[in-house]
Amino acid sequence: MHKLLIVIYSLLFVDFILPYSTVQVVTDTLQVESINFSKSTIDSTAWINIDYPQIVNSENDSVITKINLFLEQEFKQSIEWYDEIISDTTEIEDTSFKFQYSFETGFQVVYNSRDFISIVLDHYQYTGGAHGNYVAFGYNIRLEDGAFITLKDIVEESALDLLTFECEESILEKYEANSLMEAGLFENEIVLTYDQDFYIIPGALVLQFDPYEIGPFAMGEITAEIQFEKINDILKQDLPFSTE
Repeated sequence: MHKLLIVIYSLLFVDFILPYSTVQVVTDTLQVESINFSKSTIDSTAWINIDYPQIVNSENDSVITKINLFLEQEFKQSIEWYDEIISDTTEIEDTSFKFQYSFETGFQVVYNSRDFISIVLDHYQYTGGAHGNYVAFGYNIRLEDGAFITLKDIVEESALDLLTFECEESILEKYEANSLMEAGLFENEIVLTYDQDFYIIPGALVLQFDPYEIGPFAMGEITAEIQFEKINDILKQDLPFSTE
C-alpha cells in the first residue's frame, strides 16, 4: 500500500478551510496537476486532506474536461464522510477521551502516454477502533474518448482462468510460499471477476486487493504484478497502452 503522509494541522478557526492550492506533478507526456483540499476542526478532532489529479496539457479539451470532473468527484467522496463525522462529534466532545478522525486521499500516476493514463487513488481513514482502514483504486483511462478501461476491455472473453493462474503464481513468488494460505491468504484459491481492481504500469498489469479482500489486515494491500509477456495470448488487440 502506498502510505500517505499524515499531517496534523494547527488551525485558528473552527471548520477553517484551507484555500485550494496546486502542485504540478511532472510526468512523461501529460502534465498532471495535484489540487489540494483540506479542512479541519479547531481542535483537530476531525480533519480531511485530499490531493486529486487534473490533466492540464491535452489537445482534446472536451474529453479532458469530462475526465477531470469525474476524477474530482471520485476523489472528493470522502468530504461527505467527513461532514457526517463532524455532525456526530458533539456527543464525543463531552467525554474525557478525545478521538481524532482523519480522512486522507492521494494519488500516483503509474502509467502515462498520449493515448492512455493509469492513476492509482490511495485513501486512508480513521473513524475509531483499533486501526484505520485504507483502500486503493485504479483509474485506467483511454484519452482518445475518455473511456475508463476495465479488465473486459483488456483480456479476451473466458480467459480469466489463465489470468487467475498468473495472479496466484505472482503472489506465491512474491511471498516465497508453496500455497496461498502459507503466504497468509484466507483461501488457497483466488476468484477473479471482470470487476477486479487493477492498474497498468510499463510492461505489466497489476491486480490489487485491499486489506481483508483476500488476506488479513496485517498483510496490507496485496498486489499481483503480471508481466504482459506472460499473458500475450489472452490480451485483446489495439490496446491503448504498450505491452512491450
